[in-house]
Amino acid sequence: MEQAIFNSAVKEGLFAVLFVVAGFLLWRQMARIQDDGRAREDRMMAAAKEREDQMYSDALRREERLMRLAEDLTGRFETLASQYEGLSLDVTEIKSVMKGER
Repeated sequence: MEQAIFNSAVKEGLFAVLFVVAGFLLWRQMARIQDDGRAREDRMMAAAKEREDQMYSDALRREERLMRLAEDLTGRFETLASQYEGLSLDVTEIKSVMKGER
């Protein structure tokens, strides 16, 4: 009987030790997986932030180019308007000369 109890304790003790070791190994693996997940998330967030910053700087450059284009077009239209005004005065003068008003 004592031998049976001893054998049972040894047998159950072995399973208990194996259970504890398996639990510890599982806990370590889960911690490693969690750390890997955090590192991956940090890398993804950094990459997203970098893309966002790049898009923002690209947008600022495009806006600056568009503003320069708009200012250039405004200047050209002002030049055309003044040329048209001068041309209009010349045409009016030519008409009056042709009608004999001058």
